[in-house]
Amino acid sequence: MKIKKLIINDGKNDKSLAFLHDGHWVVIKKLLEITPNDGSKEYSSLAETADDLIAFLQRLSENRNKLDSLITKTDISKCTQTGDMQEVMPFSPRFYRDFMLSERHVINSSRGMVRFTMKNLFPIVRAYEAVFRRPFPALKPKKAFYENPIYYKGNILSFFGDGETITYPKYATLLDYELELGMIITKDIFNATEQEALDSIGAFCIFNDFSARNVQYHEMKSTGFGPCKSKDFANAISNVVVTPDEILPYLTDIKTRVFINGKLIVTGQMNEFTHSIGRAVSYASEGERVYAGEFMATGTIPNCCGMENGHLLERGDTIRLEIDRIGEMTNKVV
Repeated sequence: MKIKKLIINDGKNDKSLAFLHDGHWVVIKKLLEITPNDGSKEYSSLAETADDLIAFLQRLSENRNKLDSLITKTDISKCTQTGDMQEVMPFSPRFYRDFMLSERHVINSSRGMVRFTMKNLFPIVRAYEAVFRRPFPALKPKKAFYENPIYYKGNILSFFGDGETITYPKYATLLDYELELGMIITKDIFNATEQEALDSIGAFCIFNDFSARNVQYHEMKSTGFGPCKSKDFANAISNVVVTPDEILPYLTDIKTRVFINGKLIVTGQMNEFTHSIGRAVSYASEGERVYAGEFMATGTIPNCCGMENGHLLERGDTIRLEIDRIGEMTNKVV
């Protein structure tokens, strides 16, 4: 199921979730307005969660059954999205963890960091790799990367939605993006097994982790702490989220794409995670409680950031990210 949130411009600026049905976005509150309350628990559940993504996903099974029942009795043309309705960010995360699950991304982005920030060393790296036909040793992840899924914690107050403008700070000179798969947690878990962790994911979305790479290089080099100022200014999530049944069975086959100013820059695929997403979420819950409403991301899909593919952003650019089975997300950079 594909879901998004809308502002209904009816004078009250009411918000409602909408779901995709036969190519049309059906607005749940509008659907409820034109269908009589049958007094059932399912109807009440749908009404209670019609504008709250996390609550809606927590009761997905009963809500989906009720929606299926209601649309068979309704002229859905009376409750579909109209041009005056405004899409908004589907939810506000209560916590945010960003993993780095792909070995190839670590190697490629480390090579890119050398290319853009240590230009005197880059010819040495390139010559070594040309001769020995393997990555320069210093570019490979450390042992800890293979033992457990690593992640950092970011700023939940700097999330933006599809179509919003992203403002890079003045100190940013290497403007980068990272196409990732976002995971919305809808169950509280603690010391979860991989399956329990996987079951706690209520939906997936597109995620863009914007970065000031020139700052990140100095932050990480100085103490190993961070990132902070290089990352905390902006992240973007797609307005559309998709339930796990439409993603997990196809995960490793799903293709991704990056467009800058309408030009296709690179394609990717989600088949190179060193740790599974179930393992990642499970690790986050080891010794600490993970709560419904948290947000996690997989880290960059290999080659889908400027440090890897050589196409960094400039102020004024428009970037569009696509993930099959979810959709697309566009943001302008200023």
